[in-house]
Amino acid sequence: MAQGNKKGEEDKNGIERGLPSFLDDCDRPACHDTLSSIQAAFKGAASKNAQMVASNKFNKRENCPPNSAQLGRGSWDLLHSMAAWYPDMPTSDDQTSMLQFINSFAKFYPCTYCAEDFRRNLERMPPKVKSREDLCVWMCRQHNVVNKKLGKPAFSCNMEDLDRRWRKGVDKCWE
Repeated sequence: MAQGNKKGEEDKNGIERGLPSFLDDCDRPACHDTLSSIQAAFKGAASKNAQMVASNKFNKRENCPPNSAQLGRGSWDLLHSMAAWYPDMPTSDDQTSMLQFINSFAKFYPCTYCAEDFRRNLERMPPKVKSREDLCVWMCRQHNVVNKKLGKPAFSCNMEDLDRRWRKGVDKCWE
């Protein structure tokens, strides 16, 4: 990831670079650790920051609202799982419902700058809901867009890999 990119610049895939201008407008718990994660990623310290976030006292607390790292993990688990169990041949009603869900999710996501970023991503890469495979691959690509911005590794968007992770599991999942 290039350092020093200004807000609004895009890479060859159309992914916006630079810190979003709305990063300082969120006082919700879901936003607390996102700014430091994004700043660290832009400074090339993503792996060190990931360790810091994982050991963060916010991750060990009980009966508290989730911070952005906790919310993100849970949200991606939900989104990928929904895609994994979406019908292979969805009805028009299924497609409409999924589009409404994704748009509502992006509208009401508690981390305001995460939500704004996701809405921009939806404009650039609208959801593909014509089949389970289309939705699974689209969701994986969306997740990879976010991971790239945070300096995290990309996931394989191969259907066999996606099904193994989100639908079938591996042997250790059932021990």
